[in-house]
Amino acid sequence: MADQGVDDHDTTTAHPAASETLRRRLAHQAAFEATLKEVFLAQQVQLVEPIAKASRETIVYGGHYHGEDVAVKIFVPAIDELGDAISAFGAFKIECEKTMILSRRSAAILPVIEYGDAELPIDMPEELSEFFPLKIIPFMITVRARFGSLDRVIKQRRRLPGFDRISLIEAVITATEGIKEAHAHQVAHRDIKPQNILIFGPGQGKIADFGIARWRSRRSSRETVLLTPKYASPEQAFFALTGEHEGRVDLRGDIYSWAIVVYEVVTGQHPFTWAIRGIKDPLVSQRTLLKAIAANDRRGFAPTGDITFDSLIFNCTCELKHRISDIAVANRVLRQFVQRARLQQETDRRRRASDEDTAGQ
Repeated sequence: MADQGVDDHDTTTAHPAASETLRRRLAHQAAFEATLKEVFLAQQVQLVEPIAKASRETIVYGGHYHGEDVAVKIFVPAIDELGDAISAFGAFKIECEKTMILSRRSAAILPVIEYGDAELPIDMPEELSEFFPLKIIPFMITVRARFGSLDRVIKQRRRLPGFDRISLIEAVITATEGIKEAHAHQVAHRDIKPQNILIFGPGQGKIADFGIARWRSRRSSRETVLLTPKYASPEQAFFALTGEHEGRVDLRGDIYSWAIVVYEVVTGQHPFTWAIRGIKDPLVSQRTLLKAIAANDRRGFAPTGDITFDSLIFNCTCELKHRISDIAVANRVLRQFVQRARLQQETDRRRRASDEDTAGQ
C-alpha cells in the first residue's frame, strides 16, 4: 500500500519510460481528482488527500469509510497501451486477493477491509474517459496507519513521544512476522523497504504493499522488472541491469532487503549512499546504485561494535548461496539484539540516576 506518506524512494522499472497518458492526465488533474471523489462517494468512501506518490498504475488516498480512517489504493493506469493496462489490472487483482488472504493469516500484514470495482459516472466528460481505459475503477481499502511509514517516523521521531530507535527496531520485528507468513506460503514480497513498513504505535509495525510480490511458481521473465533500487537485492539488481538469471530472485532477496532496512534503522546510515554521492542525474544515479548492489560491494557496511548484530547483517547480505534462508531465524537474532539494547539502556539509566544521587549528596 506504499508508505501512507509521500514516498521519496520510488519503486521503479529498470528502464522507466515516460507516459504520454500521464502527461495528459496531469493537465486535467483537478477534473480527474473531482471525478475520483465523486465515484467513491457512491462507494460510501470519502477521499481526502493523496498519501503516497502516484505510480504509473495506482494512486493511494487517505479517506473515511463508515466512520473509520482508511487508505484507498486506486488502480488508474497511466499507461499508453491498452494491453499493458489490462495486464496491470490482472496483477492488481492478484495483489488484492493475495493481501486479503495473507492479512487474515497474520496480524502483522496490513489488513484489507474491502476491494472491488467502482463504476464510472454515465455522464463523464469525453476528455476524461481516456484516463479510465477499463471503464471501471478497481480499488482496495485498507486500515490506515496512524503514524504512516517507518521512513516518515524515523524523520519525525524526535517529535513523537515513545519512538526511540529501539522501538523502531521492535516495529520492524513485528512487521517481519508478516513477511514470515508470506514466505510460509511461498510469496516473495520483493519490495521490502521502510516505506512499506507501516507504524501503528511504538513497537507496532505491519508489512504492506504486495504489489510486486510473486508466488514463486508464477514468475515469468517476460514481466516488467520492478524494484526499489536502494533496497534491491544483488540478484534483483543484476536482473534489472542485464535481464539475466531471474531464477535467482527468490525469498532470500527479501532477507537481503530486510537486512538493509534493519542496518539503516540501527546505524542511521544506508550502506550504499557512497555509490551515488555527488551524482545529479536520476537515471545515472539509479544505474550506478544497481551496479554497486549487483556487485555486492560491501565498503559501506561499517561494524557497529556488536559482534552478533554485525554477523547477522553479514549473513543476511552475503553471497546468495551462503545467505540466511529463513527470515524467522534472522528475526530471532534481531529480537536478542533488542533485548541486549534494552538491558544496556536500563543499566545506563540506573547509572545516571546513581551519579545524580551522588552529586546531590
